Amino acid sequence: MNKTNTYLDGFSTYSKLTYNKIGKYKFIFWLIVILIALAIQYIPTLTLGVLIGICIGIFMIVTGDLVGISNMESMSVSPMGDWLNLILGTGFVILCFFIYIKLFEKRPFHTIGLKQDRKLRKYIIGASIAIAMQLSYFLIILIFGWGEVVSQPINATAGMGISAVGLVLLFLLGFMIQGASEEIVVRGWMMPVLSAHYKIPTAIAITSVFFGLLHIFNPNINYLSIINLILYGVFAALYAILDGGLWGIFAQHSIWNWFMGNVLGLPVSGIIFGNASIIETKLIGPTFITGGSFGPEGGVIVTLIEIIGITVVARMLMKRDQKAE
Repeated sequence: MNKTNTYLDGFSTYSKLTYNKIGKYKFIFWLIVILIALAIQYIPTLTLGVLIGICIGIFMIVTGDLVGISNMESMSVSPMGDWLNLILGTGFVILCFFIYIKLFEKRPFHTIGLKQDRKLRKYIIGASIAIAMQLSYFLIILIFGWGEVVSQPINATAGMGISAVGLVLLFLLGFMIQGASEEIVVRGWMMPVLSAHYKIPTAIAITSVFFGLLHIFNPNINYLSIINLILYGVFAALYAILDGGLWGIFAQHSIWNWFMGNVLGLPVSGIIFGNASIIETKLIGPTFITGGSFGPEGGVIVTLIEIIGITVVARMLMKRDQKAE
């Protein structure tokens, strides 16, 4: 694969901070890039969270509003608390990367892969692919008796069916921001920086492993879950390169999570978001097949779906490169 005339070339073309002095020391460079990504994601977010918590605590104590503290605690575990954490936490990650790219690398933010024609069309296609992949999983578990749609809520205790539509739409917005934030970090920033110094397959491999290990502290994670998340990283990287930027993979990533959690009622990487879904699906098959409490991403059905997705996108890339020669 040649990164010329792809969105990956945006970093080499525009960035004033090239990392050339450390780029020749492979392991050190990989480590530094990973540490930068982690620092920009987590240090400002954790600092902001601590400061907000301290300010709220001081205000409540000074005013004697201990009931307010109790209300804040209940809010933090409510669907709206989940939604606010999703919106604010991942939105702040995007803001931090925007600041870093503008102030330190001194390049336009759109050079991470945002400058594309027909953005809406690419977004709709990415969303459609995500829904098709999730429905493939869903139909397989129903056909083989590894899952069933139930009438009583298991996880959807805040709303199911018609009563959940409002929350489900709110979480659609939340996942649109969440999916975009992870793609900006991994495929938008890390991959172009690494591919400026090394071959594209190396950049894909490093970022995909990084993406998988980002979820290592998620509830109920196991080895197959990590493998599937790494495979998803490979698929997302190839998709972004084929699509010429991030808008399609923004949608594919976001809608994959949202459709899984708030439409089908399944855990998303081990987490239940919002306790609201259109339907409630109970997994009754072997955990290594369905994913069990980690959700679809913990089972071999998703492994096969991702391998098929990688194969299709890789073949399309090869055909495109052959035509360009």
